Amino acid sequence: MTASLAGDVDRAQAAALEAPAEAWLALTGPPGTGKSVALVRRALRVAARPGGGPVLLTAPGSAGVARSARALAALAGEAPADRVVCESLGAAAFAVLRDAAALDGTTKTFEPIDDVRASHHFERVGAALFKLEWTEFVNDEIEPEITGLRAPERFSATAFRLIRRLRAALISPDDFKRLSLRGATSFYGKPPNFASPDLLMDTKPEHRDSLRASAAELERQHLREVDLVLILWKLYDSYVRELVANGCLTAVDAVYEATTLLRARSELRGRARARFAAAFVDDAQDLTAADLGLLGAIFGDGFESVTFAGDPAQSTRTFAGGGHGVKALTEAPATIAFAIVHRSSPAVERAARTALVQPELAPTGGAREGVEFYRADSVRDETSFVASEVRRLLEGGTAPESIAVIVRNLACAHAFVDALLARDVPVDVGGAASLYAFPAVGDALAALWSAVDPFRHDYLLRNLEAPWLRLSDASIAVLCGEASDPQPLLFEIEGEDAEEASSGRRWDERRNVRLGRNVTRGDVDDRLSDAARERVVAFRTARERWEGLARTLPFPALARTILGETALAALGPNARGRFDGHLLARLLEDVDAFAARCPLASLEDFLAFTEQVAKAEADLLSISPRDAAAVRVIDVETAKGETFDAVFVVDAKAGAWPRYYVPDAFLFAPSWGMIPKDNVGDARAARTAKFTYLLSRLKLREKYVAQERRAFYCAATRARRRLYVSASGRATRGVAAPELLAELERAFG
Repeated sequence: MTASLAGDVDRAQAAALEAPAEAWLALTGPPGTGKSVALVRRALRVAARPGGGPVLLTAPGSAGVARSARALAALAGEAPADRVVCESLGAAAFAVLRDAAALDGTTKTFEPIDDVRASHHFERVGAALFKLEWTEFVNDEIEPEITGLRAPERFSATAFRLIRRLRAALISPDDFKRLSLRGATSFYGKPPNFASPDLLMDTKPEHRDSLRASAAELERQHLREVDLVLILWKLYDSYVRELVANGCLTAVDAVYEATTLLRARSELRGRARARFAAAFVDDAQDLTAADLGLLGAIFGDGFESVTFAGDPAQSTRTFAGGGHGVKALTEAPATIAFAIVHRSSPAVERAARTALVQPELAPTGGAREGVEFYRADSVRDETSFVASEVRRLLEGGTAPESIAVIVRNLACAHAFVDALLARDVPVDVGGAASLYAFPAVGDALAALWSAVDPFRHDYLLRNLEAPWLRLSDASIAVLCGEASDPQPLLFEIEGEDAEEASSGRRWDERRNVRLGRNVTRGDVDDRLSDAARERVVAFRTARERWEGLARTLPFPALARTILGETALAALGPNARGRFDGHLLARLLEDVDAFAARCPLASLEDFLAFTEQVAKAEADLLSISPRDAAAVRVIDVETAKGETFDAVFVVDAKAGAWPRYYVPDAFLFAPSWGMIPKDNVGDARAARTAKFTYLLSRLKLREKYVAQERRAFYCAATRARRRLYVSASGRATRGVAAPELLAELERAFG
């Protein structure tokens, strides 16, 4: 064993190194006990065996794979790191699909696509549904009054989330239909006791009327549920056929398809097994059923030569289809438990554990050195406290990269980012969020739109206010007004009605293009101040030049030219400029990626695509940190596996962290089938009886809160020395969701 593999190991790590390579092994323990380090060391040792093949080092999600790659690079030393393949299970699945195409002698290619593009495919599949053009609707085979269908966009997003979970659970369209119809028949064929005292006590008074359902009402709900099943089945089946037939697959789709092929074809299993002698999986608690299915198809149902590392207490993706890896950790025939915490101080560990198990089960009082709680009067007060403390830590010598602000939802972190940047603190972000929600990116898109369509006034107004023009409100008002002596239009606007126009009551359609005319033609230049006129003329000249360049330059080069003269040129030398610069670099990467996918596309095509992406659900998008010397503002999933000297867990209040449980318009459980929430049609109650019953029976709200507690525990244990927990506003009674900050304050006395 090389020194890099043998040094600084405790007893549990040594046992992990010595365990047989062919075993199904689980490395379990709290955060900071060295599981991940032991996993990488074990992978390196197995890869170094004479005659052994390459091994796979992986984790759920791209952030986990990136962490594993960094750990591999740090621990490699003299070991054969080139024989450790660090890639996602999705990448391994695409390799299986290519093997299948090669064995079949086809030229079929496979293109990895992200969830946003997949959702766009799904919207096209469902377009006929939302227009009620399906033959089943025309022939009255399906009732159009369906749960969630009154809001087509929301229905589409909910249906796509369901399909993603079904794929992650290895449930095919036909299996979904079979399980759903069976669940409906079982439930409505023998309804449960809706008058149960426990059920009534567990149900809010405003929803108890849904339990007073007659036999006729239950039959009506049954028919509506069957219609919903048929619609979702057809959507799911059409989505799969379109994407699989064209070879456009998300990572989840690829894992599903690869697992199905491996189970059916032994020659593919042989090829996949020959590619990897063993597999090592970090953060295994977040694996989906499809992930486990792929590993089982390659290495056998006994997971021979597979080592899982994880902590069931950090399972935070149960409601998103994850959490199945807990079984691989708890049912492994060989388990090594890591118990010695090398990371957090005792006070930090105690605070995290208290939030996980609830304060009434934890001892009160005790030392709280390194742990600080802050109850702010308002969000502004909380962000000011966090930013001031971060500034103080930096001035005390703490490195920026050793500080993290962890939020439950990155989309709500903008106030904290702004507060840090206002104090000139270098910041970077990471997690599930839209790049296009940041102001600097919106300004950049406005500059690009000005070269494509100056009559998109929403973007044109943004240009007038952006740093490269900085016009006052008075100047903008002038540009939005009518010229005293406007140039006559070459063509009159069609649709003028003489009688309505003469009455003075009709909206003059010329107003719809007035701002664009004034900026591009200069109709009101004489009414602007000298400074404002100079800026507008310079912008007009630049815009005309960009229009000319659009005829000769590829659109990525055109985009760089425009941004180089506007958004990039306006960046300052401070933390804000540094932060915005990284955002614009990500935007240009999106430009290049779009151009690579669509070589004949124009800048206008890209901008239309960004408008679609901006409307996507936040959980379909992600941003990866890239500034290695900045304070991190990240969500829990991005924080997993990371360590920091100081961690700020913010917004720890009911409704934010933990979030309120707001179920989708319809849920699915294999044993119960579809569970529609809204009682549509000629209904007396707002909710279906099935949803009210199963919300209580399955304890969904309680399970959701438990997941939120695990997320808090995971975030708090990222801290080595100092943990700050903050929230704003007065605490609630903690009925719908617990008040974590209030719980911790009571527990620590």
